[in-house]
Amino acid sequence: MTAALTLVTGCSSGGSPSAGDGRPVREEASASPPKAYDPPLRFGEGGVRLAVEDDDRTEVALRGTTAYVLTDTALAAYDIRGGGRQWTLRDHGMSTGVEERARVWETTAPTVTEQGGRTLVLFALQKDQQGEGTAKDVSTSHLRAVDAADGKEAWTATLPTPKGMSVGYSSSPTVVGVEGDTAVVTLRTSSEDGSDGVTSAVTYGVNLATHHVDWQADGFGARMLYGGVVVGAQLPEGAEIDSERWFADEGGIALTGRSVKDGAVSWKDPRNLFGLKIETVGAGLFSARINLEFKENPPGHELLDSAAGRRPAGMTADSAAAFSFAGRSCSYDERSVIVCGVDGQLAALDARTHKVLWAITEDDPSREVPSLYTAWHGVVYGGVAGHGGVLLDATTGKDRATFDAGRPVVVNEYGGLDTDLTVYPATG
Repeated sequence: MTAALTLVTGCSSGGSPSAGDGRPVREEASASPPKAYDPPLRFGEGGVRLAVEDDDRTEVALRGTTAYVLTDTALAAYDIRGGGRQWTLRDHGMSTGVEERARVWETTAPTVTEQGGRTLVLFALQKDQQGEGTAKDVSTSHLRAVDAADGKEAWTATLPTPKGMSVGYSSSPTVVGVEGDTAVVTLRTSSEDGSDGVTSAVTYGVNLATHHVDWQADGFGARMLYGGVVVGAQLPEGAEIDSERWFADEGGIALTGRSVKDGAVSWKDPRNLFGLKIETVGAGLFSARINLEFKENPPGHELLDSAAGRRPAGMTADSAAAFSFAGRSCSYDERSVIVCGVDGQLAALDARTHKVLWAITEDDPSREVPSLYTAWHGVVYGGVAGHGGVLLDATTGKDRATFDAGRPVVVNEYGGLDTDLTVYPATG
């Protein structure tokens, strides 16, 4: 199982490295064999920060005892039990889109997958090559597979640029997900002369066995993949993306689901949208922030199922509203529960039946509402101001334990990672 997060990190370098608050930063991996706790209920105190460059914005996938850390210019692997860097991959002129994704709040993570008997780490990249003489500079897009064991490039697939369009730094190539032998990659495009900025998008289905593009959907910006369906925005000419959403002055945006097998349209919302932002909730559910009639109108938020683009079966408008509101954060525990929170409310949803399991609100006289850090394998990890960390049962919402180990926003059986890439090992 792979967990993922996006973080902004900063640490000191040179001499005996340490975090800004005095916590150690280790470069050498620990040799002691790890012990797994599924799920962890206790963490070691103190923490060790991974040795990432100062101020690098990062996207992280956690698998086993390894954290795969993607920055805008490199991919690196770290042993989370000791903080040791195992390998780093760089490529001159490479941009992975991490910085641009953070700007528009569409963060993702490197994708870890098993293919051909080995573990591969997938990420998308933009490659800039400076022209010589009268030759123009050239930007190309790619999907790269890296051997997780040693960080060596396994293969790279080139993604063709749509006719009449160009790609550049703001294209932010992104691996949306992998199902079977297909990786779905999306990127934003500009008019060929580049004068109008980002105006559209393109999505590809890349065959992981042949390393070739099986299908390409021009004008389609994908955001999530689940159950054979790629969910995204079908864009009209002249669309734009701001810090939060796609929008079009004349409308014409369509919330759309496509088949991961061939890119064909599986379903299409009939409404004419002037603005759209898609956010993954978990287990095939997503929140759609939509603007009808005019982009200036107050947006509405809807909880929808990727299978058909409709409200999840078994939910009412009221129960769905508790999981699609503005400003909420959600976490799927990778088993059966989705937890969403915002200031003053924390609620859980059964990922299969879509029944609301429990809720804690500020109206409860006996309980404080925890901030949501993450959820994993039946446990909700959160915190209460002045009380420290708290663990809740994901099914019942009842307190299970407390902890004092920062803010673990990604957890697996070996430990938790804080927002600043500090590792807290699981101890029980």
